[in-house]
Amino acid sequence: MTSGIIIWAVVLGGAALFFVMRPLFERQPEDHPRPYASGGTARQNQALETLWNEKLRVLRAIRDLDFDYDLGKLPDSTYAAQRIHLIRLAAAITRRIDSLESEIAAQDAEIEAAVAALRERPAR
Repeated sequence: MTSGIIIWAVVLGGAALFFVMRPLFERQPEDHPRPYASGGTARQNQALETLWNEKLRVLRAIRDLDFDYDLGKLPDSTYAAQRIHLIRLAAAITRRIDSLESEIAAQDAEIEAAVAALRERPAR
């Protein structure tokens, strides 16, 4: 009788341990998906990737700042000043991302227009 209880305790303990530890071994999704512009030069795509990584870093910093403030680790004045700075930084990065994506889209449109013009020319 006691060996049966021990076996059930080990099985249930193992199942509980597996359930608790499983999230540690799963791949975590990214905070925000990164939309990639179609086309662009290697330098533009690298700049876009760098900007997205920086934006994610700033968004995490805002999240961490909010968490620290909620725990009472920061005074109101420090929290407000740092949060405003980080939000302005995130907004500036977002504007730069938008600008770069517009630049890539404009280049793609020029290329498409040039290809369309070449296709419309009569063959010689």
